[in-house]
Amino acid sequence: MTLKAFGVEEEKGKHYEEAIYSLVLIYNVMTDQITSYLEQFDLTPGKFNILMIIKHQGQSDGIPQVEISKRLIVTPSNMTKLIDKLEKDGLVVRAALEGDRRVNIMKITPKGSRLLDQVWPGYDRKLKMLISGLNPQQQKQAADLLKLWLADLQEG
Repeated sequence: MTLKAFGVEEEKGKHYEEAIYSLVLIYNVMTDQITSYLEQFDLTPGKFNILMIIKHQGQSDGIPQVEISKRLIVTPSNMTKLIDKLEKDGLVVRAALEGDRRVNIMKITPKGSRLLDQVWPGYDRKLKMLISGLNPQQQKQAADLLKLWLADLQEG
């Protein structure tokens, strides 16, 4: 399928547009596929990502809620809503930081950790399926180029 199928005119010399539009379209397809997979576990990509950060970045000490928001680029109000839902479902607990009650520390519960352990194998298979159109060498090249691009954007 070409970009033209999505209403994007491929013009000579406009590779920057092709790269950006391709990336956005790939992101949309991946988001739809991942969202569909996570729905069976009553998770959204946002909830899943929050749980992953709390479990793997916070580990046993937990992680400040504001730090999760920074890593996911989520507004504080949206973060609060997502965490409220995760807390209601018994997947995370929120506690005030000792000595500074303004800071909420998030920890994953055993139930949340078990859910991630259950979700992960299928999620990993889904990621592999989504990139299976590229051979392993092309996957590495794509990863290297995207990381280089990301690093450049972060510097500038």
